[in-house]
Amino acid sequence: MASNGNTKGGDNLYLSTMDTIDPKTVCVDLEMEENELNESDKQACGKWPILFERASGSWWNPKFDSPILEREQWEKSFPQTCRRFRAILCIILGSCLAWSVFFGIRQDAYWLEFLIASLLLLFLIALILVFTFTNFYRRFYLLTSIVLSVLLCGGINVAQFLYSNSLVSTVGTFTASIEILFMMYTVIPMPLFLSIGLGVTHSIIYEVLVAVRNDYMQQPIFIIGKTFLHLCVHVMGIHIFLMSQVGQRSTFWKIGQSVLAQRELKNEKRLKEKMIHSLMPPSVAQEVMASRQDKEQNPDEESRSKKRNSKSKNVKGEIIFRPFNMNTMDNVSILFADIVGFTKMSSNKTAAHLVGLLNDLFGRFDTLCTNSGCEKISTLGDCYYCVSGCPQPKEDHATCCINMGLGMITAIKEFDKENNESVNMRVGVHTGTVLCGIVGRQRFKFDVWSNDVTLANTMESSGLPGKVHISEASLSFLNKEDYDVEEGPDVQDNRTYKVLIEEYDTSKSTYAVRHTEEQKVIKTYFINGYKNQMADEDSKENDPSSSNQQEEDHGSTEHAEGNPEDVDKTTKKHRLSNHYESKASDANGITQNLLGRKRSASDVSLEQDNEEDTRDSEHGKYMNDKQIINLINEDRTNQEFFYRPPINILTLAFTNAEMETDYRDHYLEDTKNQNTVSSPRYQALLEIIISFVVFCITSVCCFLIFERQLPWILVFIISLILEVLCMIQAFTDVKYRERKVDSCPSCSHLMSGWYFRNLMGAMVTSIPVVAVYSNLSCEIAMNKLSQDYFFCYCIVMALLHYCNFTMISSWIKSIVASLAGVVILVLLYVQLCMFETAPENNPLTNGSFGYSNTTDITITKFVTVMDTGATILPPLFSGDHPLKFEIILDIVLLLVLIFFLNREFEISYRLSYHGDKQASANKQQMQLNKEQADWLLHNIIPKHVSEQLKGENCQYSKNHKDVGVIFAAIVNFNEFYDESYEGGREYLRVLNELVSDYEDLLNQHRFKDVEKIKTITSTFMAASGLNTQSRMANKHPSAHLFALMEFSIEMQEVVKRFNESLFNFDFILNIGYNHGEVTAGVIGTTKLLYDIWGDTVNISSRMYSTGVKDRIQVPEASLQLLEEMFEFEYRGTIQVKGKGDMKTYLLKGKKEGAYWE
Repeated sequence: MASNGNTKGGDNLYLSTMDTIDPKTVCVDLEMEENELNESDKQACGKWPILFERASGSWWNPKFDSPILEREQWEKSFPQTCRRFRAILCIILGSCLAWSVFFGIRQDAYWLEFLIASLLLLFLIALILVFTFTNFYRRFYLLTSIVLSVLLCGGINVAQFLYSNSLVSTVGTFTASIEILFMMYTVIPMPLFLSIGLGVTHSIIYEVLVAVRNDYMQQPIFIIGKTFLHLCVHVMGIHIFLMSQVGQRSTFWKIGQSVLAQRELKNEKRLKEKMIHSLMPPSVAQEVMASRQDKEQNPDEESRSKKRNSKSKNVKGEIIFRPFNMNTMDNVSILFADIVGFTKMSSNKTAAHLVGLLNDLFGRFDTLCTNSGCEKISTLGDCYYCVSGCPQPKEDHATCCINMGLGMITAIKEFDKENNESVNMRVGVHTGTVLCGIVGRQRFKFDVWSNDVTLANTMESSGLPGKVHISEASLSFLNKEDYDVEEGPDVQDNRTYKVLIEEYDTSKSTYAVRHTEEQKVIKTYFINGYKNQMADEDSKENDPSSSNQQEEDHGSTEHAEGNPEDVDKTTKKHRLSNHYESKASDANGITQNLLGRKRSASDVSLEQDNEEDTRDSEHGKYMNDKQIINLINEDRTNQEFFYRPPINILTLAFTNAEMETDYRDHYLEDTKNQNTVSSPRYQALLEIIISFVVFCITSVCCFLIFERQLPWILVFIISLILEVLCMIQAFTDVKYRERKVDSCPSCSHLMSGWYFRNLMGAMVTSIPVVAVYSNLSCEIAMNKLSQDYFFCYCIVMALLHYCNFTMISSWIKSIVASLAGVVILVLLYVQLCMFETAPENNPLTNGSFGYSNTTDITITKFVTVMDTGATILPPLFSGDHPLKFEIILDIVLLLVLIFFLNREFEISYRLSYHGDKQASANKQQMQLNKEQADWLLHNIIPKHVSEQLKGENCQYSKNHKDVGVIFAAIVNFNEFYDESYEGGREYLRVLNELVSDYEDLLNQHRFKDVEKIKTITSTFMAASGLNTQSRMANKHPSAHLFALMEFSIEMQEVVKRFNESLFNFDFILNIGYNHGEVTAGVIGTTKLLYDIWGDTVNISSRMYSTGVKDRIQVPEASLQLLEEMFEFEYRGTIQVKGKGDMKTYLLKGKKEGAYWE
């Protein structure tokens, strides 16, 4: 029985994808971006954190370090900025309308002027709102923002200066002033320096006008207190401005990384599919990947195999097989082709020259295979074999193989002419049934098995050069009129009927299964060519070998290193047992791109850029940024991503429940602790610091203005402790997160959880309000020194603190802020203290709050007329103060603004999280695809080899000295194999189980220097010492050779335990061992194969084929090296072709106490 491996042939399968990949062109690499970020993190470690990824480093002017990124970010965020600006204009319109109604209803002093001013402002705001919908707004947005800011600030200051004795109090103007300041920092699009400049100017002018027009505001404590309150508003505004800018750019970068990862995911997926499909059919690849996932998810399977491989006694018949996929295909034509004269041709060639010739020739064959409708299986040295009709059925399978064979003969004639050589092709074709699938789980390949495959091999070995030797079965599928056919010799048929018998082994007292079979022959034929010249020419038109230029493109190669040994391949038996492949590797860029993981540029314009310029790092970064922009602009959904996050418009929760859960836990899961302000932990720390600053400023104001009452002292101490604890918690989360998690996982989990953070956030944001409310007393209610008005100023400022902490729910903050606002409204409607007479020494006379006697009849009972004729107002918290309606409107409008800002801040934060989540998910999926592709790749080419194939020279060929090589063959497997039962599938299942048990041994650390090369039917080939780095780590220079011998011993134990687990199975394992110099290399254009060859491999093969039942045979040279650790016995001499008589020895066992490192 013979086997061969399958790949859906044709190098165009790779080239169709890889032609667009040039290693010299700029390519987007997410890993490069992550490395750059990590470098910046390292530089920032212990210093100020960077604002966001790719920040320019300026805290006061947050920008990308790339002008094109900054420009594109502005373009993409402008719709969101414009939407917010329009929303705030609508709020301002609503406020103007509310004040107009208020002025019209109250009709107090100067009410008409205020009504007209409000309506005029409403009209101007409406004009600005309409202007934002025009194309001019994008061009003049900054000028529009400045005009609006000056208009609002100027209106407040003019009203304060001209109409101080009006129905609008300083509480109303102060509330409007800080609302304008907050809007300038948050939703009116302006640079920070303009916001600060206009804001500070407005604060100064406003407070100067207030002090000039109100004598009681000229007191030092009031000046200091109001200064602190304005400072507090500016600090919060600057913080929100910076975090908003940081959030926008961080969101842009994350979305850019997300769309980039999506494109890279598509490229990686396409690359993976092309690579996998070139190794095996898609359906088989899916089964392989599914079995790998099952292996990762079901550790029980591993435990079962470990149980069988354990030293304990196995119960007879107790075995659970691994998953196994093997399909039966009928009407499949198999082609074997051998280069006649290869040994002579290689005798006078250097390794580099020989590799170039083989690559040229096999490149032509690969093109032929694709265009002929065949699928290349593999190469065995100078033998090339393929199939047609498998894995996908084809009606003209035999015709495809015949055309392939004739094309190969034509191609090698052209090869001879071009290279002045004299080699020829011997081709054999047979049609029958095959089993196709994979045996083993490491270094596997898609393969075909059956007696018909063996018979096709026989057709080749018994054929004639320059002719296609076919069986009678293949001829029956051909149109005989198309070909020149002549009879050939009869060939022994190995597909004989087997009879199952049981033999009793007296030495072991056990029964064993054996087969007896009848012998017969089949008729064969030779195809000399096409019957007429026209048919021949028609064939050549479909034959890629007729296109010399294409052959040269695919077959050309650079020189490789190494000196492959000459190998005699006269008989197929020798070829199958020794399996010497060419070390050539493709030089058309396929291997380099595949192994080096080179990523392609997605946009055509990038590929046209100058290749030399892209080597410059700055230019490369520019091209990378341009790539991100092009990808974002490719799909409109990417642009909508910036202002239409997938959230519920009411609750702001993500529409995807799983993402909402992840969002609530993202602070808990943020263990990377990126050194950027946009990261959750740094943002939380900054918000706690701002909260602490606001608390300190509020406390200073309370200590300056209000009496030091016991409730306030207690609240201050408790609040201070809570603020400090929160700062410590946030700081340690940044610096010592891992240590905290390790010391108390449950505590860390609790404090980082969604509900705990929202609860603590609600408490901390309420601290300034609680601090102000704790100072309320009858002294304040009695209007002593106008403390009641300063109390309202503090409450208004403290309410704005609810806009802090963007990571907690906006609904929670807004609800708590509303409750805090309701408290002051209730206080305005209730009488806190009993007022028997009007308070004395009230400074509010002849001044800012003087109302005419006709203002409100209801207040006459509280008003007494002094000698000067001035009016005195009742206390603000008396329950009947006329300002309560104004303050109610002030608080309501302020709460509307707070609700709007909280909502916008949460939308922005969720948008940033969503972009980060999508980018992370795409990166993970891309990494998973990469790992899967690498896993498949490293099952073909060892990792230490693929690492060396990432450079410009994509070839690999290397000589290694003192390499150990073994061939371990189940010599009696063919006696067990019988296709009469399920076509032999269950026998291959047994072989798969046995080979997998071998491979499980390779996972042990002691066999780290041992690696599987391949399996050939029931023969397992392995070697040690090919990984130079691993070999150099050994203390003993021959440790890898000792490990290979110990591995051989363990293989014998595996077979022994396997026989014990199955009824009536008595597999015989012969192992041949040899060491010496070998040449290792990678060969293939459509299918990469890693192999070793040389005299060392040849002799090792002879050691097993001439060996003794269930023993390990070594030559004398290996004995001299191994006898230090192992015991041997002399066996005798054997004849080795090309070497003469050789003394051989059989292993007795490992010496007692033998140890090596």
